[in-house]
Amino acid sequence: MEIVYSNKTYDIVDDGEILGIYGDLHNLDIPIEGIKYEEEWTVFRFLNNNPLIKKNNLDDILSLLNIDNKLLNKKIKYLSRTDFKFILLCYLIINNKKNIIFDNFEIGLTYKDQKKLINIIRRLNTDGYNIIIISHDLVFMDKIVNKIEVYRDNKSIFYGTIDALIRENIIEDNSIIRFIKMANKKNANLELTLDSKELLKDIYRSVEVWDI
Repeated sequence: MEIVYSNKTYDIVDDGEILGIYGDLHNLDIPIEGIKYEEEWTVFRFLNNNPLIKKNNLDDILSLLNIDNKLLNKKIKYLSRTDFKFILLCYLIINNKKNIIFDNFEIGLTYKDQKKLINIIRRLNTDGYNIIIISHDLVFMDKIVNKIEVYRDNKSIFYGTIDALIRENIIEDNSIIRFIKMANKKNANLELTLDSKELLKDIYRSVEVWDI
């Protein structure tokens, strides 16, 4: 499942912070709930299983998630993978599930859809949702999470900011970090970062210094 929820908050999550998990779903010590559906259902039937939802509320949520309401008449089995992911998120919001867990949700999304996802997550977080993002993509998590917990062999080995994670050399299997370390061995003196734009700026500044 790429998106699940819990009826219990994860104790380590601080109020108002988005937590990243560099590990797997089973590392979370809270009960996890999946989403039940039938592939033959239309999206409309799936989203309207909750008798309390009103049409204007549904329209508002579709608008928030930038989902075309034409999808309502489609059967679930005919949705693209990306559309299906956002419809599942729509379902959780409709049913007021406040503890949402994105489990490698970003995999397969275009850059544009990743930006859309990040904006949605920030909005949900501002609106009081507790968000956990499970991923092995540090570059993606660096754009959105406040804290990260790292698991190795099913044990938590780190909890803190991504900047601290990089400084402590706990994870090195990232192409940007490997590049920076290789360059620094050749006296490049680049700052450790997961932001490719910041890296390019740092390289440019470094070249300017050497040109002088």
